Amino acid sequence: MVELFEGILHKLRVTLLLLKAVLSRGLIIDLGKILSEHSIGDLVLDVAAGGSGTGPKILGGSTVALDISVDEIKEAIKNKAKAIWVCADARTMPFRDYVFNWAVTFFGLMFICKKEDKERVLREILRVAKRVILVEPVIKISSGDYLVKVQVLNKGKPLHKVYFGISGEGIKQTPTLIEKIVTSIGASLKCTERKGYFILRIYNSKQ
Repeated sequence: MVELFEGILHKLRVTLLLLKAVLSRGLIIDLGKILSEHSIGDLVLDVAAGGSGTGPKILGGSTVALDISVDEIKEAIKNKAKAIWVCADARTMPFRDYVFNWAVTFFGLMFICKKEDKERVLREILRVAKRVILVEPVIKISSGDYLVKVQVLNKGKPLHKVYFGISGEGIKQTPTLIEKIVTSIGASLKCTERKGYFILRIYNSKQ
């Protein structure tokens, strides 16, 4: 009976969260402008790129886009996100050291909940890429549910609207948390905070 009651409460909480996200203005992020300002180009790896396929839609078909879920990749392809798609675990990427000039994430690291797994992913990203840009949401709660509507722009032009959501324990993600992980790895960084999200540029100290 207790489990049933908890299940009902969870469904109500998720429904209210969805309604709040749908009715809210959400975030407006000009990802095209951000990537352009940092001169992202050449050989680029987009980590956790599936579902919306936002990165490939802006960066183009030569982007190597990685996601752990075949279904997410299929959804991105259905949404006309052209890329060189690779289905793999970001904690153990099938790429050579420093093969990419850039690696990017757009609301992708948020789906890796545990701090130790975030660190493993960031270590792998810094192993395979010379420079990194993370565009990630600020999730201040340490447990529960997070859902946000994002209107994505490409240099001022509307690209699409997409919802990003995650439930469970340990979903907290703040610039301070990611900065601590990156610093512990030994890399340099520069962080820019915006309302609801942050941009983190990581400089690979080994390059």
